[in-house]
Amino acid sequence: MKRTMTPDFNPTLFRGDLMNGKLRAAMDYLSQFPAQSERYARYAARFQEGRCEAPTGDPKCSAILLAYQAYYRDAFYLEQSPEDAAQRLTARLAEALDVDPKAGISGLEDLAAEAFQSKGFHFLGGRTSGYYGPYIWRYEERKHYTVQLPHGMQDYTVKLLDGFLMRSWLDYLSFGETGTGGWSNGDGLIHCVRSAYDLESEAFQVSLLKHEAQHAYDLERYKGITNPELEYRAKLVELIYSRERNLLARFAAELDPSPTASGHGAAACRITEGAERLLNVPRTKFPSLPIEAIQTAARTLFADSTQEALEKYG
Repeated sequence: MKRTMTPDFNPTLFRGDLMNGKLRAAMDYLSQFPAQSERYARYAARFQEGRCEAPTGDPKCSAILLAYQAYYRDAFYLEQSPEDAAQRLTARLAEALDVDPKAGISGLEDLAAEAFQSKGFHFLGGRTSGYYGPYIWRYEERKHYTVQLPHGMQDYTVKLLDGFLMRSWLDYLSFGETGTGGWSNGDGLIHCVRSAYDLESEAFQVSLLKHEAQHAYDLERYKGITNPELEYRAKLVELIYSRERNLLARFAAELDPSPTASGHGAAACRITEGAERLLNVPRTKFPSLPIEAIQTAARTLFADSTQEALEKYG
């Protein structure tokens, strides 16, 4: 369904649809603006016509990348069910690797990792916010930080990653304009996409470093905590420490109230509803709120969340 026509293109609305995996809604919105015609043409070529490129210099690695690109089209543009899209991905990966598909996606991604590692790349498979899509990069460097969180100081090591061939589904859907800037995968390190950040900026220091450090903290202490709960708490930490940006207004634009919402979309929805209740203002007024009021509300919501986590997970 198309959005109501607005006088000017709103990149936040467009980005919000992409972050929630709503590619068709994003493209429909983009198509309403003549000034965005060249951009729309790129989307039409990639997703309507299925034009894909994977110039790795290695036939097997290229075939693996093309398998994922076809999966992104199946899942987000053709809107196949998650099960059907995953089944087709399994078949394509097995064909690219010339093995039996009975290994399943996990086993096939292990073989894909070996193929890229033999060419000097790192490969991280699995799912991001419910969808498959690997991170494949060539270079990494370790850097040590001490991170202030609501519950105290935490020492964390960041891996700065560069030379990406693929950065999962959101990067592909947005032509590199947005995507995962970093993650924590349980090894005690925060993995940071170097090109996504000015390392001295609030975007890095808060939205990546503190966000991911909070994930690591929660995963260690609250066994069984869900992805929406993790994202909720980490986004609240962003609100607590952000002084230069009104992230509450951004989160309100990215919310997704549907039962199938991603962790990010569900967390943004919960934060928006909680802020409306505490601040006694509708979300349309969020852009004009003082940062101090947002921080105070975020601290309250975070304290409530901590008590809830202790009661549920010990």
